[in-house]
Amino acid sequence: MEKRLTFDEYRNIMQRCLEAWNRADAEETASFYCEDADYRDPSIPGGVATRADFIAYLKVLFRVWPRQQWTPREIIPHEKPGSFSITYDFLFANDRVEIRGNGIDIMEFRGDRISLNHVYLNADRFREWIKQELQQKGG
Repeated sequence: MEKRLTFDEYRNIMQRCLEAWNRADAEETASFYCEDADYRDPSIPGGVATRADFIAYLKVLFRVWPRQQWTPREIIPHEKPGSFSITYDFLFANDRVEIRGNGIDIMEFRGDRISLNHVYLNADRFREWIKQELQQKGG
């Protein structure tokens, strides 16, 4: 049986993961996730299901958007142990475009690793911007 972590332990893991996102470090960011994590965001609504695919996705994402700034506002625990909603403000940018907004993630843990992370952002044109940036960068 896995040891149940405290809220402070989960918050610490989430903070360190967010710091890796803010440095645009694909390998370190992925290290906080299970090998078979279910990750989804507006640019890949079908998600990725392996750490290798997640790293490949993050490398493209961070190449297109090298400036990342994710600032948590609130962590809301769910009834299910190791399950949270996280609200935040975000900024990601490159030399041409800067996108700001806010969002919410649904996040679940297995032990001390993230097993599910579904990302919901408020930017209506997010998928269009991502597509344009990937085409311009040849991704």
